[in-house]
Amino acid sequence: MLKDTLKLLREQKNLTKKQVADAIEVTERAYITYEYGQRDVSTGTLQKLADFYGVTTDYLLGREPAPDDPVETLSRELKLNLYEKAIVTAYLSMDTKSRTDLVKMVQTVADAVQNGTESKYTYTINVAARGGEPPHTEEMTQEERKRIANLPRVPDDL
Repeated sequence: MLKDTLKLLREQKNLTKKQVADAIEVTERAYITYEYGQRDVSTGTLQKLADFYGVTTDYLLGREPAPDDPVETLSRELKLNLYEKAIVTAYLSMDTKSRTDLVKMVQTVADAVQNGTESKYTYTINVAARGGEPPHTEEMTQEERKRIANLPRVPDDL
């Protein structure tokens, strides 16, 4: 029963065996033996799996019914659209450091927009090869980007 539950949860989250193994701090080979039912899971590893998937150890062991998917519950309660639901799902699949970094970045951008200072940020753009120059990247501010975007277009046949 545990092996089936582990596989179901992993596939529902679109995770690889390696990703789950890394998250619960075991080798990929060890995780594979759990998912194939070739080896018993220690109590500590069972707790890590339950925490990782946001379920109880009893659920993993087949002793209680499947919990309602928290993303589905949140989606219903907040009436999230498909894109918002995808963002929440992606966020929940991140490790703690990535979540923290993302929240800091979003807060920085939100503060800049609110303060009217977002034009201080630079944008990296890819520039195609032209006139003998190789393709390259350039950085520019939002003001420069807007100015270039508003320049008259040159016909393609010139």
